[in-house]
Amino acid sequence: MASSDFSTVVQSLLLDIGYRYEPFPQYDPEYWGPFHHWMLHTLGPVSTWNLKQLTELEHSSGGIIERAYPHTSTAFKLIFAKLTAIAILIDDSIEDDRVNSEIVRFSHRLYLGEKQPEGMLELYHANMKELSDMYGDDTVLRGLAIVPWINYIDACLMEKQIFMAMREEVGANAGSLDGLAVKFPHYLRSKSGIAEAYAAGIFKVTKDQNIPISKYIRVLPDLTFFIEVMNDILSFYKEEMAQETYNLIHLRTRALSSTGVHGSGVSGDWTAFDTLDLLCCEIREATRRIDGLLRLDECERRMRGEDVQGVEDVDLEIARQWRGWRDGYVSWHLECRRYKLGFLKELVCHEEEV
Repeated sequence: MASSDFSTVVQSLLLDIGYRYEPFPQYDPEYWGPFHHWMLHTLGPVSTWNLKQLTELEHSSGGIIERAYPHTSTAFKLIFAKLTAIAILIDDSIEDDRVNSEIVRFSHRLYLGEKQPEGMLELYHANMKELSDMYGDDTVLRGLAIVPWINYIDACLMEKQIFMAMREEVGANAGSLDGLAVKFPHYLRSKSGIAEAYAAGIFKVTKDQNIPISKYIRVLPDLTFFIEVMNDILSFYKEEMAQETYNLIHLRTRALSSTGVHGSGVSGDWTAFDTLDLLCCEIREATRRIDGLLRLDECERRMRGEDVQGVEDVDLEIARQWRGWRDGYVSWHLECRRYKLGFLKELVCHEEEV
């Protein structure tokens, strides 16, 4: 896929959802200092990664949390950044037999109350417990914030088994049943997305903040979809360059093309570009519903001094945190070296200036 085709469809999406570019914040030594020390002296020694790889991991995991949670306390951000770093490390090391053998019994040990082996999984579990403590007596929000990190480990193992089976498929019957499994690609994505945990972080930015669950619970299906699929859309250019095909867009393309649906291909075939365009449409609708349920427009008009009735202080808090998260999340993708989207950032920022 040409970068111009990708740029056109994604630029249109960002314009339609009212995305606002958020520049890098000023360097925060209270956040980056401890995180860098932890990466170098705690996570580094229990991994097999070299300094260059660890530097990139620090850039990615620390950056996404800093950008997506601009209103969040340093304590919360550090825990999320550490968990994110370990999760990326596990995902990128899943082909390593040693890593695979360590994680295969992670959830089993957790359920039995057994100690995790020293090293990466012990760190992962310790940070999960620290995050759980931050949620105090909020049992529901704690479940949303913690359980996905547990499920993530088993999801990595599930993905490995599924993708190995796909690589071994041969013959005329390979993929012949995909048309009956059109919901499977997103099911698989939702298992490994940790999206509910990141969503929970939007609605509790300090240990003392307590937002009534009735104010946000109805947005969670669309919000988790936004988190997962926006990442897939903004990862797609990098993955196409690397010729990766085991991702949501290609799996869904495979499923939809098996149904015989008409697409933009030369012979009317359904293509990966058609799936990208479809996902952009679905994200537009999900964002519209989230913004409406969280009363984003009303709250921002109230913040600008307009007379808007029925907007409470807690609504303003939620709107500020959601706006900061969604703009920061996209901005991080545009600037993170991992995604190679510098060309798209230039187009989006130029459009804002105009």
